[in-house]
Amino acid sequence: MKQRAERIKKLAQSAEERIQLTRVLEKADTCREKCYVTSTRFLDMREAALAEELLHQSGEHRWRFVGGHTDAERRVIVFLPDYLEELEADSEDMPITAIRCTKNKADTLTHRDYLGSLMGLQIKRECIGDILIGDHGADIVVLKEIAPFLLLNYTKAGRKNLSTEEIPLSRLIVPVPKVTHIRDTVASLRLDAVCASLFRIPRTRAVEAIKGGRVFLNQRPCMQPDREIREGDKITLRGLGRGEVDEILGESRKKRIVISLKKFV
Repeated sequence: MKQRAERIKKLAQSAEERIQLTRVLEKADTCREKCYVTSTRFLDMREAALAEELLHQSGEHRWRFVGGHTDAERRVIVFLPDYLEELEADSEDMPITAIRCTKNKADTLTHRDYLGSLMGLQIKRECIGDILIGDHGADIVVLKEIAPFLLLNYTKAGRKNLSTEEIPLSRLIVPVPKVTHIRDTVASLRLDAVCASLFRIPRTRAVEAIKGGRVFLNQRPCMQPDREIREGDKITLRGLGRGEVDEILGESRKKRIVISLKKFV
């Protein structure tokens, strides 16, 4: 128990994170001791990375991230008992589901509109996963336990009317992001240099963002400005979006590295 507490203390940077990581291990304990599926609330990318590191250090291996779709940014951790190798999307034990919110075609609603209206219903952020915006409205991944409440009470986003229905995760409409292609040169393949190029910010600002824990490399926080970047790496900067290193094209005449980037809009 002391070793567990020390691991949590080293990973967590706040009392809130310590509490959250403690709860993660408690879910693992419950699954192992009582032999049924358990799960956490939704975790953001930083929270998920901390939990993953803690679980690896603790020798836990019967768990999975689940977010409703492959590239989900908000995910729950599901712990599996010995008799269960995987958890199917339509399983009764799956802790998450999806609510489809259909709007009037003429109405325009943003991610902020949907999230704000959910918060207005006194729903905690940890109960809500990704909000996937589409022409029809939005598909919202939620904890299964709050779905009945939403079906009864979630009728508006902003001042616009919504109709809601629960749908299986297999019917989620995941929007295809618009892509802006960027061709640039950088002095090196360091994270700060590539991040500055991708998000069109000064390198000093990129360094500040990285050291401040706002930059994620392949969905994990990376606080090393000098981390070397490779083709296919995905970079997220909170507040400015996300992108991907598409191709490293070689050297320019001025001995700088030519890179091709994709910025998702």
